Amino acid sequence: MSGKAFAVLLCQVMALVLATAPWPTQAQETPVDILFARPHLSGVSSGTELTYRLERLPSDTKRLGEPFGDDIKLVVRSVAASGSRDIDLRMYTGERARDLLSIPDLTGNPVLVIFLDRAVSNMAQLTGGTTPYFKDRLRAGLRDKATSEATKAEFEGKMLDATRIVVRPFVDDTNLGRMLGYEGSQFEFLVAEAAPGMLLDMTSRFVSTLPDAPKLEERIVLKSASARP
Repeated sequence: MSGKAFAVLLCQVMALVLATAPWPTQAQETPVDILFARPHLSGVSSGTELTYRLERLPSDTKRLGEPFGDDIKLVVRSVAASGSRDIDLRMYTGERARDLLSIPDLTGNPVLVIFLDRAVSNMAQLTGGTTPYFKDRLRAGLRDKATSEATKAEFEGKMLDATRIVVRPFVDDTNLGRMLGYEGSQFEFLVAEAAPGMLLDMTSRFVSTLPDAPKLEERIVLKSASARP
């Protein structure tokens, strides 16, 4: 996929998620609120670069490719009076590198969408299912099945108040027989309001109950936040 096409897809996915998520009216935040309603970029000033590390760890390299790690860099170019940010997003390096994406008027962290898009694509790759179906099930799972708990998390030597969100969206799915044993796949999010970009750690774990089925883990972790010269 070209950089331009991915930029369009990223904006479309973010708009779809925000448009279809049923925001609760109660005062207490739900996992959906924390992931999609919080202004993740509100504490990130102009000129700040956030560096995330993606790690992909497959158990079967013949079927799922070689393991790799690469960086995702998000730079806040400007901050509007409304609080939204114009950002530059650079994904990966070397042969995997994509074109620089410039995305305007964001309040949410686009790395969340990258993680969710990869989670859906991985599930489709492992099972042979369709990405629209898994995207819908993941969104519904975050709304109806996700749990959250207060915890602590460390970033750059500081302990921060955080929330851990866990969801297994495909358990009891109506198409259970087509999941090839991956219905227990789990997705975890570690969110700290005091951390730049708020998203500290996102992990997807795909494990099948079928013998000899490959395992896959992907993780995106915030490595650093720094002012660009």
